[in-house]
Amino acid sequence: MKYYAGLDVSTQETAVCVVDADGGIIAEKKVATDPDEIGGYLASLGIELERVGLESGPCSPWLYQALVLGKLPAVCICARHASATLKAQNVKTDKNDARGIAHIMRTGWYRLSHVKSDESQKTRVLINTRKTLLGQRYEIENQIRGTLKVFGFKVGPVAASQFESRIRGLLELQSTLHSYVEPLLSIRRHLMAECRELDRRIQKMVKQDELCQRLMTVPGVGVLTALLFKCTIDDPRRFKKSADVGVHLGLTPRKYASGEVDYNGRITKSGDPMMRSCLYEAASAVMRRNARNTALKEWGGRIAKRSCRKSAFVAVSRKLAVLMHRMWIDGTEFREQPDVAAA
Repeated sequence: MKYYAGLDVSTQETAVCVVDADGGIIAEKKVATDPDEIGGYLASLGIELERVGLESGPCSPWLYQALVLGKLPAVCICARHASATLKAQNVKTDKNDARGIAHIMRTGWYRLSHVKSDESQKTRVLINTRKTLLGQRYEIENQIRGTLKVFGFKVGPVAASQFESRIRGLLELQSTLHSYVEPLLSIRRHLMAECRELDRRIQKMVKQDELCQRLMTVPGVGVLTALLFKCTIDDPRRFKKSADVGVHLGLTPRKYASGEVDYNGRITKSGDPMMRSCLYEAASAVMRRNARNTALKEWGGRIAKRSCRKSAFVAVSRKLAVLMHRMWIDGTEFREQPDVAAA
């Protein structure tokens, strides 16, 4: 008899359910969200498990890797796919979700979710930290602009390096107001220093990375896009073909076909939002700021003529992702082609 386990993971506790090949419940319990606790409970049942399933989530990488090291047949499944299945339940509880995941393991109707390496996870922490600090800086600047506007002081367009001196110049005769704004300026100054340090780390990391250097030969692709693409994809061999990368990043249109109705919708946006945003910026650079009249730019231009510029930018974004993945697999640099096939 084969046995399957489902784990519904939360921060503090994990609901565990074990079923047999016929769907009968063998054991159920809530244990602490700790690999040793989960592994110890499953081992105490004295049965050999065929699969142990858990959904992708914040705790999944750590928990999955620890369970695999503990010789358990752990499987990390796509949370979206599992959620669609679990919605069939009338009552949503951790216990019922664990049962549902166990039955998903039993039937085999699931989609695997890739668990990224520690290196990629750490790189993503670096990029996310930089993004958070930049967001805080912009929020402080907007707060200062809005505050001064009440008193008739208009900051206007100004470079980041000149922002503080501009504010001090406006408030030169407003000592009280200046004292109120000074803490925000001080924090902004510190945020900018930390952002510069993170930028130096990213530049150094990319400079020493042969793959990122090759990816940056693609038009429009800069330091951040290349590094983010590497840590987002993590393992290029997990895609059967390069075109699947566009699907993974949510850059392909939705499809609805039922009866006599058949149409394509907007892009799915099912992948990494930051990666998608960086690719869109790279596509914008190719279409707007790139002086060279490349085949990629001409291809995007033809799409813009028959559709719109926004659709063209999305199409070029998808093409860039496919090109970068193929270069990664082949170990080649970008070579200009006489024409670019449709994505």
